Amino acid sequence: MARTGRSARKLRRLALATASATMATLLVAPAAEAGADRLDPAALSRGPDPAITYLVRDTIRDGAARIPATTRGRHEALWAVEGGYVVRDYNVGPRRLIRVTFIDPTGERRVIAQSRDWIDVAVSDSGMRLAFRRPMGPTGQRSVVTVTDPAAGEVLAERTLRLANLVAVSDTRVLLGRRFHWHDPATQWWSYGRNRLHTLWNQAAVRADIGHDTVVFGTPAAGEFCNRVAVLSHPGRTLWRSCDTAPHQWSPDGTLALATHAYFDAAGTDRWWVVEGRTAQRQAQIIGRLDWDAVWEDDGHFLTLAQSDTGRAAIVRCDVSGACERASRVWEVPLPSEPSLYYQSPPVVLAQR
Repeated sequence: MARTGRSARKLRRLALATASATMATLLVAPAAEAGADRLDPAALSRGPDPAITYLVRDTIRDGAARIPATTRGRHEALWAVEGGYVVRDYNVGPRRLIRVTFIDPTGERRVIAQSRDWIDVAVSDSGMRLAFRRPMGPTGQRSVVTVTDPAAGEVLAERTLRLANLVAVSDTRVLLGRRFHWHDPATQWWSYGRNRLHTLWNQAAVRADIGHDTVVFGTPAAGEFCNRVAVLSHPGRTLWRSCDTAPHQWSPDGTLALATHAYFDAAGTDRWWVVEGRTAQRQAQIIGRLDWDAVWEDDGHFLTLAQSDTGRAAIVRCDVSGACERASRVWEVPLPSEPSLYYQSPPVVLAQR
């Protein structure tokens, strides 16, 4: 999947709903599984460390390598790219900036972009191309989409667009969602080498896995949080629809996907499902105080962050049957003082693949 990070989590993920819908979600969703086994990471057996790249506090861990990362602001997303790593931080400095930084294997850093507004990032499957989107102007309706070679620090293309969201990038094209929640929504390919736009479909994409030929369209006409999963190369061919479940990431071989609530008004989520990649049939689930992000480690295992009801947090590894083990030390992380926030993460960020 072209990697957009914890797309819209924390600062931007949760769309606003009415007060009654919010209260219903907060009161019903956690209570619905009162009799189910909730994940307690401290009680799990200890397995090996993650096989993917990840951040612990201000250090990138990539196998045996330890690379110093940025130290200002709070780490929000991490990508392994060609020639190094990219970190997105927020609340950087007195202006509370969003900053995207390239870090090479020696720890040398180069700022790719920074803004007071949110910066969307997508990385191609090869890691050779990075695209980012910065809003412009007081309304944010206009934005600049930039494509770079992250290792070389070279800007390859740039285009100003109106009502555009960055969805994914390949080594030759950028996938854009246009006019979501507006009239005439669309999904477009931007062939940035030739600077040409081509309309793919008359719904706005919100997520895509280019390598597995899969796209997720928002379908607000059916409901505020509804989506349609389709074949990217044949976008009229629907794989499934849902108004309560949203796919997050497909497995490396594309046969399975991780999914969670389409809407859950809290800092984390209370469950992750393993579903069939082409039908959304549920295969397994884990329940607890869980991070909004989960990533596949391999075709049979995924990683996420979890916190117990007593505030003990860790990286957890689960297989596709829902059996889990702990993949890190345990951190004492106080539960949020506001109960509706539900979850507080340990000082860890998992790299997007």
